[in-house]
Amino acid sequence: MQRRILGTAAAGLLVSAVATWLWGSGPNADAWLAFCWRAGTLSAVAWLAYEDVQRLPGWLLVAAPLVLIVLIRWPKLLLPLVPLLIVCEVLRRAFRR
Repeated sequence: MQRRILGTAAAGLLVSAVATWLWGSGPNADAWLAFCWRAGTLSAVAWLAYEDVQRLPGWLLVAAPLVLIVLIRWPKLLLPLVPLLIVCEVLRRAFRR
């Protein structure tokens, strides 16, 4: 069900972007066009990757945004963070058995 919603949202946003590009005028047309292109593309990518994302482990879905935030804010801290994430995963698997 969620995959259909993502596909419909992506198609709607991309069609809206094309319509705004062709016929849009006004003070907010450029902002709306940029939003529709970006959100539509992101929704289309999420729609295409939906099945693969469902198979990812839960810890990775939490760790990936955190790694991106650290990378953007403090790029030098990325090198120690990678081994720390590996150790956390190894410990989680060891305690699960």
